Amino acid sequence: MAVVHVHSWRRYVGLALVTASILALQITFTRVFSIMIWHHFTYLIIGVALLGGGASGTFLAVRGWSAATLERRLGRLVIGYSLMVLLNLAIIGGIAIDPLRGSQIVQTLIGLAIYFVGLFTTFFLGGVIVSGVFTIWHKEAHRLYFADMLGAGAATLAVVWVIQAIGGPATIAATALLTLAGSLLFGVGLTRPWRIGAAALGVGQGGLILWLILGSPLHLPVPGSKELGWAQQHFDARPEYTRWNPVGRVDVLPTIQVKEPMIVGGISRVYLESDAFQQAPLYDLKLVTLDGTSMTGMYRFDGTDQDLQRFRFLDHAIISAPYHLGLKHDTTLKIGVGGGLDILLARLYGARQITAIELNADVVKLLEGPYREFSGNLAGHPSTRIIVAEGRSFLTRDTSTYDLIQGIGLDNLVALSGGAYVLSESYLYTVDSFALVLNRLNPEGVFAWTRNVDQPPREMLRITGLAAEALRQRGVADPAAHIAIVANDTNTQATLLVSPSPFSPQAIERLRAWARTNAFIMLHDPLERLDTTYAAYLHAPDPRAFEAAYQFNIFPVTDDNPFFYNYFRWDHVAFNQAFSGKINRFPIGNLILITMAGFSLASAAIFIIAPLWRHNRRGLQLPLARPMLVYFSALGVGYIFVQIVLIQRFTLFIGYPTSAITTTIFSMLIFSAAGSLLSRRLIDSAARLRAVLIGVAVAIGIYIVTLPSLFQSFLHLSDGVRVALSVLMIAPLALIMGMPFPTGLRQLGMHGATLVPWAWGMNGVFSVVGSTLVIIISMASTFTVAMACAALFYAISAFVAAGLYRREAVQTAAAVNMSPL
Repeated sequence: MAVVHVHSWRRYVGLALVTASILALQITFTRVFSIMIWHHFTYLIIGVALLGGGASGTFLAVRGWSAATLERRLGRLVIGYSLMVLLNLAIIGGIAIDPLRGSQIVQTLIGLAIYFVGLFTTFFLGGVIVSGVFTIWHKEAHRLYFADMLGAGAATLAVVWVIQAIGGPATIAATALLTLAGSLLFGVGLTRPWRIGAAALGVGQGGLILWLILGSPLHLPVPGSKELGWAQQHFDARPEYTRWNPVGRVDVLPTIQVKEPMIVGGISRVYLESDAFQQAPLYDLKLVTLDGTSMTGMYRFDGTDQDLQRFRFLDHAIISAPYHLGLKHDTTLKIGVGGGLDILLARLYGARQITAIELNADVVKLLEGPYREFSGNLAGHPSTRIIVAEGRSFLTRDTSTYDLIQGIGLDNLVALSGGAYVLSESYLYTVDSFALVLNRLNPEGVFAWTRNVDQPPREMLRITGLAAEALRQRGVADPAAHIAIVANDTNTQATLLVSPSPFSPQAIERLRAWARTNAFIMLHDPLERLDTTYAAYLHAPDPRAFEAAYQFNIFPVTDDNPFFYNYFRWDHVAFNQAFSGKINRFPIGNLILITMAGFSLASAAIFIIAPLWRHNRRGLQLPLARPMLVYFSALGVGYIFVQIVLIQRFTLFIGYPTSAITTTIFSMLIFSAAGSLLSRRLIDSAARLRAVLIGVAVAIGIYIVTLPSLFQSFLHLSDGVRVALSVLMIAPLALIMGMPFPTGLRQLGMHGATLVPWAWGMNGVFSVVGSTLVIIISMASTFTVAMACAALFYAISAFVAAGLYRREAVQTAAAVNMSPL
C-alpha cells in the first residue's frame, strides 16, 4: 500500500489545533472542577492527569513505532482523543462527589479515581499525538514547536472568553470538535469508514454544543459542603440565574423568606431573643454564590430611607463594629460588593460617599441589570459609586483618602481561570497591602476587617499580626493602642479595627458599651490588657519570638510570600494530629501538595526507568541518556518556575488575576514560539546553545532585580497600557526561553528519532513536578527564591548541553534508531 504523507502545512495547523484543544481543555476542567469540588482537589486531579502527557512520551519510546506507522495512526489517535473528551463530559455530569464529607469517603475515592482515569487517558492520547508529531518530523522541531506554542497561546487568549460566552460544559464539547478538525489534517491514512465516522462525530459534536448552549441540560453536581450545594439541598431549588465569567461562575437562587437574616458573623443572640426580633418582618432574600461558595445575600429593598430602617438588625451584627466607635465615616470604601449588603450597611449609618470595589463584573451587573429593582437600585444611588476592580490594585492607584475602609468575609480560595496552580494566595492579606490601606485612611480613619475566629486562634490572629507589622513600618511604637478586636457572641467571627492614630478612650468606651449590649466579646482592648491570645501577641516584647513559638504559622506574610492561608507547620505535626476527624481544620491543602509532589516524582522515576530497562534488556548502552534526561527535565522545571512566578508578579502589576494569568501565559507561549523559529538560525553548536542557556539564567536574575522598580514606575497608567507593557516586559525573556527546547530535540533526533518522544515526555512530566515544587519552595521561602531556583535549573541545562553534541552520543542514537524494540 502506498504511503500518503502529511503535507507540511497540515502538520503545523493540525498540531496547533491539537495543542490548543489540550490547553483549552486543561483550563476548562480547572474552571469546572472549581465548581464541582474544592480547590485543593481540583489541583490534584488536573495535576495528576497532566502526567498522562509525560506517560505518552515513555509509551512511544518503549513501543518503538516507526515514523511511517505513527503517521498512519495520527488521524485515528486524534479521533480517539476527541471521543475521550466527550466521555469526560459525560463523567462530570453523572458522578457527584464531596471530598469534605467523611461519611462519603468511599464514594469520593471512587469518583476521584474515575475522574483521574478519564482525564489521564485523555491527556495521554493528546500527548501521544503531540510527541508523535515531533518524533515523525523531528528535523522540523523549531517550526513544530512554533506551531505548538502558537496553538496553546491562542487557546489561552480565547478559552476564558469562550467559557464566558457558552459555559464550561459547552466549551469542553467545543474542544472535542476543535481536535476533530485535526483528524482531517492528520488523517491521510484514514480509510473511508473512518472518514465517514469522523464526519458523523463532528456533526454530533456540533449538535451537542448547540444543545448545551440553548438548553443547558447538563447541571454540574455541587457538593453539599459548598454553600450552593447546601442551599440547593436545603431549599430544594436550582439557580434561577447562572453566568460564567473569567473570575468564576455566578449563581443566584430563587427568593426565599428568612426570619433570621443571613450575614457574616450572624446576629446577636440578645437581639434574637428580644421582642423587637419577634415583631420584625420576614426578609426576602436571594443567595448569590461564586463557584458554589463565597455565598452572599441580596435582600429585597425598595430604595427608600423608610425601608432602609428595616435593616436595623445590623445594629446587632459584628460587621457594624466600626460604626459604633462614634467616629466620622462620611467617606467609606467597601472592598467587595457581594449582594449589596455592604452598601446597605454604609447607607444605614449615614455614609455620604460610598465607593464599592468589586472584582467580579457579573456581580455588579446583577445589581445594575436583572436585580436592579429587587435590590432597590443600590448601584444607581447618588451616594454610591461601584467600580469593577481588584481591591489591592485599586488601592495602589487610588490617591483618595477615606474615613472608613471595610472588608467583610473576603477570600481568594477559588481555583483561577487559566489553570496556573496558584490556588491559595491572596495579595489582600499581606503586610504590604495593610500598609497601603493605612496610607489611604484619614488620620482618624478606621480600617475594619471581618474574618473567622478559630480555636486555637490562627486566621484572625494572623490578620492582627499583619496590621501590627504594617503599623510598625509606619513608625508606630505601640501597635496595640491602634488596634481593637471584637468577636460575636459565639466567638466564631470577629472584626478587626485598625487606625493610624491611637484609639481615644471615648471611642473605645462606645465600642465596649455596644459589645456589652449584644454580649459580644472583646478579644483585644487597646486601653486594657485582656487575658487573650490576641492581647499576648500584640503586647509581646518580641513578636517574632511569639510567632516562632506559636503552634500555627502566623508569621506576617508579604507580597513575596502571599500564602496567608498556609497556617500549618510541619515541625508541629504532633499538634496537627490533634485535629484528626476535623477535616475542615486539618492541612488538606498541604497534604495534597506533598502527595502531588511525591506522586509526580514517582511517576517521573517510572517514566525514566522504563525505557532504560527496555534498552538495557536488548544490550544497548545509552551514554546520551544522562545529559538528555537532565537537560530536558531541567528545562521543564525551569520554564514552569518562571511562568508561575511571573504570573504572581504581574498579578500585582496588572491588578486583575485572570488578566494577569492570561497575559503572562499568552506572552510566554507566543514569544517562546518566536524564539523557536529563530533557534534554527542562531544556534548551530554546543557553545551557542550553552550561551543561550546562560543568557536565560542571567536574564532571570535581571528580572528579579528590575521588575519591582519597573512596576512602581508604571502603576499609575491605565489598565490597557499596563497589559501592553506587561507583554513587552515578558517578551525578551520568553523569546530566549523558547530556543533551547526545540534545539535539543533537533539535535537529539539528528541521527535517531527513538529518543525524541522520551525527551518530550520527560519535559512534560517535570513541568508537572515543577508546578508543585515552585509552590512548595515559594511557601517555604519566597517567590524571589523560587525565581532564583529557575535560573539555577537553566544553568544546569547549560552545564549538560554539550553532551547532546558528543560524537559517541550521536552514534549511539543512530544505533538505537536502527534497533527494533
